[in-house]
Amino acid sequence: MSYMHARAVDPELRNLITEALDAGLLKPQSEDARIATVVAEKGQRQLTAQERSVWEGRVLPILSKPIAQQIAIGAIQRRAGRLGPSWRG
Repeated sequence: MSYMHARAVDPELRNLITEALDAGLLKPQSEDARIATVVAEKGQRQLTAQERSVWEGRVLPILSKPIAQQIAIGAIQRRAGRLGPSWRG
C-alpha cells in the first residue's frame, strides 16, 4: 500500500514544492505551506474542498512561475525595502 501511496505523488511536483518551501516562497507555518506539504507527501486527492481552493488559488500560482525568477525578485524587493524611500535622492 505504501508503494501505491508514494506513486500517487508526482515526483516533479514534490520537488517543485520542496524547492518553493526551501526558497521561502511559501511562508513557513502558513496554511499555504501546510497544504503544499500535504500535496507533496500525499497527493492532491487528500485535500478537502477548502484546501483545494487554497491550493488552486494561492499555491499553484506560485508554483507555476519560475522559482529562480521569484527568488531574484524577492531579493530585489528586500534590498529596496532596506534602502527605504529616501534612496532616490
